[in-house]
Formats: sequence, C-alpha cells, structure tokens
Amino acid sequence: MTEAQVETPDPVPPIPEAHAVPSHYSVPPGNRLIDLTAAALVRLRDAALASAYGSWTYGQTLRGPMPDHMVHYPRDLRPGGADKADALFQGRWFLPGGQVKTDGGSPFAAVPPSETWAEELHGFSWLRHFSAAGGDAARTYAQTLVAGWIGQCGNWDKLAWRPHVIGRRLTSWIANGALIIDGSDLIYRSTLLRNMARQARHLARTASMAPAGGKRLTAALGLAFSGLCLSEGEKRLEKGLRLVCRELDRQILPDGGHVSRNPAATLEIMLDLVSLRDAMQARHVEVPRAIRDAIDRMMPMLRFFRHGDGRLALFNGANEGPEGAIDAVLAEDDADGRPFGFAPHSGYQRLAAGPSFVVADTGPPPPGRYSHDAHAGCLSFEMSAGRSRLVVNCGTTRIFGPDWEAASRATAAHSTLVLDDTSSARIVRSPVSRALLGARTMEGPTRVESRRNENELGLWLEASHNGYEKRYGLVHKRRLFLSAAGEELRGEDVLFPAEAPKRTFPWQRALRQQKPENPAFAIRFHLHPDARASLAHDGASVLVRLPNGEGWQFQARTQSGEPAISIEESVYLGAGDATRRSEQIVVSGAVFRGDARVNWAWRRLSGRNPGGAKPAGTAAPVLPDLDPAEPAPEG
Repeated sequence: MTEAQVETPDPVPPIPEAHAVPSHYSVPPGNRLIDLTAAALVRLRDAALASAYGSWTYGQTLRGPMPDHMVHYPRDLRPGGADKADALFQGRWFLPGGQVKTDGGSPFAAVPPSETWAEELHGFSWLRHFSAAGGDAARTYAQTLVAGWIGQCGNWDKLAWRPHVIGRRLTSWIANGALIIDGSDLIYRSTLLRNMARQARHLARTASMAPAGGKRLTAALGLAFSGLCLSEGEKRLEKGLRLVCRELDRQILPDGGHVSRNPAATLEIMLDLVSLRDAMQARHVEVPRAIRDAIDRMMPMLRFFRHGDGRLALFNGANEGPEGAIDAVLAEDDADGRPFGFAPHSGYQRLAAGPSFVVADTGPPPPGRYSHDAHAGCLSFEMSAGRSRLVVNCGTTRIFGPDWEAASRATAAHSTLVLDDTSSARIVRSPVSRALLGARTMEGPTRVESRRNENELGLWLEASHNGYEKRYGLVHKRRLFLSAAGEELRGEDVLFPAEAPKRTFPWQRALRQQKPENPAFAIRFHLHPDARASLAHDGASVLVRLPNGEGWQFQARTQSGEPAISIEESVYLGAGDATRRSEQIVVSGAVFRGDARVNWAWRRLSGRNPGGAKPAGTAAPVLPDLDPAEPAPEG
C-alpha cells in the first residue's frame, strides 16, 4: 500500500459562534518575598510544635477511650500486586522516591534515600500488595511490620507523624484491617487499636496544618476514615468530614479537575473519596453533598484523561496510574457518561474522533503552592490510536532522584516546541528558596489563550502562550486539526513577536538585549516505547509502526521547504517505577526575522503494508482554517 496525500478539506459554512468562544487564562506572577517569609514562619512554627509533640507531657494528652474493634473495613480501590508483595518479602523496597534493599532487616531502620521514600514507607500504602497476595505468610509478615513500626515510631516521629503521613497510614491500616488484625493475638490487637486512636487524636489537631493541596486532603480523609471505622470515633468523623468538604471546595475545580492540574491527583483523590462514600453508605451514614458533588464532577474528568489503553495521560506530574485503578473508580459511576471535550477551569482540551484521541495542555502553571509537581509543558499534547499510544510526554518519576525529576519537568520532555533549549516555565533553583518553598514553579506563561471549533469535517484547536515573551519577545501559537474519521492530525507551530510592553524595567530590557538574534527551536514528538519509528531515505517523513499493526506517517514543512527531521533517543517514565527507552521525532529550525512557522501532519496508513514508497508530489501538510470561509453567495 502506498501513502496517500494530505489534502485540505473544502471550505464549509461558518461554525456556530458558541463553539468558538475563546478561553483566556491570566495568572499574576507570585511574590517571592511574601512566599518566602510565609514559608519561613511556617517552618519556625513546625519546629516549635515538633519539640512539643515529642514531649512526655504532650503524649499524655493523646490518652483517651480505646477502640475495642474496627467497625468496618472499607474497600481499598488501589489494585495490589502479588509480585510486588514478593519483592517486599525479599527486602526490595522500591517506592516512590528511591530504592532500598534491607537484606533481612527492618525497612524502618534503613537509611531512606529521600524524604518522599520515607513518607511512602511510613504511609503503609504498600500493605495492599500483601492483601492481594493473601495467605498466612503475607498476614504474619504484614503484622510483624506493623508491630515493628509501633515499637519504633508509635509514640512520636518527626516525619512519620506528619499529618498527611498519618492520614495515609490510618487509611491504609483501616482498608487492610482484615490483613493486620484477623488472626492476631489479643496483646498485639489491643496495642494496635490503642496506637491508632492516639494517632487519630493527634491528626484531629493537626490535619488542617498539612501542606496545601493533596496532602491536606489526604490528612482530612484519614481523619474521616478513623472516625467512621474505629468504634470510638464519632466526633472525629464529624470534624474529618467538615475538613474534607472544605478542602474539596478549595481544590476541586468546577470542571472536576484538581487545582494542581495533575491528572494523577484527581485519580488519587477519587480512589479515597469513592471508598469513603461507599463505607459511609455501608454504615448508613449520610454522605455530605459536597462529597457527592465532587465525585460527580471528577468522574467525567477521569474519562477525559483516559487513553485508549485505560491509563492516564501524562501531564503536570502524572504517571499512568496503577493498572486497573481508573477502571475500579469508573465502575462506581452510575451515570457512565461520555467525556467532554473542553475542561475550561483545568486548562485542557480533548479531541476525539474515530479511533484517535488527542489531549492538549492549554493552561498556565497552577498557583504556586499547588505547583510542586507542575511541568513546563504548555501546549504539549498526547495522542493514541485505539488502544495504542502514539505521541506522549515523557512522564515523571520519583524513583531515581531529583535530577531525573527535574529533567522530566522541562519543556524538552514534552511533545511541544522548545525555543533555544529553554523551558517555557522555570522551577525554583535557589537553595534557600527550594528549602523553604520546595520545587515549585515560580515563572511561566502568564497568559494562555485557546479556542476550538468542530463540525462534520473534524475538530479544530488553536492555542497560544507567552512563556517565551520575557526573554525572547516571542509568543508560541499551536493549531491542531483532527479529521472526523480520526485518521489524520494536522498541526501548525508558529513563533511571532509579542506586543511591546507599555512599561519595562531596566533588568527586563537588559534580559531582552541578551537574547540571540535568531534562536534555534525544536518541535519534539516523543513516541511511546512500543512505537517503532523509521526515517524515510529522503529525510522528509517518518513512518511509525504501532503494536496493533497500524502505520502512521509523519511529515513536516516550513515556509522555506522541508525542515530538518531527525529521530533521537528519548525515555519514557509513564510507569512511574521504571524507565523505558523510547524515541522522539525532532523537527529543528531557527527563528528568522522574528518569526517561524512549521506545518506538520500525522496520517494513518493501512496496517497491512505501511512501508510503501512515498508517491511523487505528496502535498505539504496544510492546516484548515479554524474559522472556515463564508460560502459564496448564490447567483
């Protein structure tokens, strides 16, 4: 079979204006001095409180009625794996944040490779793997680990007793209660329940002081679970539900996305929220409206980010998510609705036609205190064909340390345009700022615009961001067109001069004077590791084969002709706990006289013989107008 030409659809009548309403995002720059001062004060407060919490006197205030049993074991919707339990049996603790081999010793006595790894260890989320493995050996080992933790950290530990770590630990212990309680002796069981009550009382006092975002919601959910499932927790349930509802109102956007713009955060919250709702219904406790409304909004958002393979799209710190986790949540969706095409508050666009699915990032970085996982991937996109991913972002990992994490957040790790090998958003680098604020985003696009149209020919998307305006005086605009059959995706990337600011400061003028006159750019299309790419002999196109046997052809053109197209090495971090070698298609060029324009296209070929010769006279990829021309008047 030979490759067909990429043709331009005929003009069509105007698309209704309601489908083409532009969306504008404008984010004011943060005040670093105020943020640093506030963070320093919080650090001083936490240090003073930690000294008090570790005292004998404070420990006495945690005494109180002891629960005599767990009244309910909620479902843990996070899938467990017997193979992962086997690795833990053997002392191989591969958790987010690093890898540790205990060689038969207690993991709680090991030197943690990172703070993230230590929090994951003390959060006990890994207990679900032992529940999945089942059997007496798994139960005995899990109970030994819980007893060891109580003996070492049960009274107080600066890290293990952080509010969000307690919240995750209580949630995990309660969800896996059958594993860590059934079949145990009376002394162990009493010690465990007494310690859980102590932790819950401390959490009731500190949950609202957890870091903003998902960690604070994790603390609130843990408090609610402890009140619902421990026999003496009625008052804690009321307080926990109030805090959960408050945080849902702050963090869950009207379209169902999380304020961090991280799809994985939406999934993680839903896994706990649905479990809490089901447990409350099982115990005949009224579910607050705020929880029900949040679940109803977030369900379609999970479908929005769900690729054909059933896993998450990789934006702003997300990985694919645990296998089966999305399906476990969506199975609880009574509405079973179709995903929408535009998430106006979260800043994402979804184009779906035929077997093809495209999701694009068309929003600015999230607010500073929610941006610790945010990536510099504005206008990047991912694409899948059927159940096979084609174009991806690199994803993120915390297993391999901060250098890998920083590299995965750069613009070059995303399928978008990179100017002068510089990211469109900057992460905090100063040691002092990083120590106080964490690896949050401090600078990035402050204005992102997008609009879309659709009719019987396909779907159009146009978006732009000003992330390169300060340093280079340029704006990046990307246009996409997905045909109605889903068999071709055409794109256009444009760099053009930004409007001159009305007022500039001396350091801003100096920064612009340092910019290169004609900076180089690269448009990157990272491919999934299962996709295999080969460059045509003339270097003008690339053929990509997918595991399902399909072939997709990539072409690109500039105003001056065919640009430099190359295939380079890349890395895929979407699994979260492993790296996979992959490839990327790179279209290279340089800005000339203040602007640049590249047209490109992906076109599906037949799966039977995708390697046919390129026919003579193949047309350059041309993008249809977003606003089609008016039809000519009759007569």
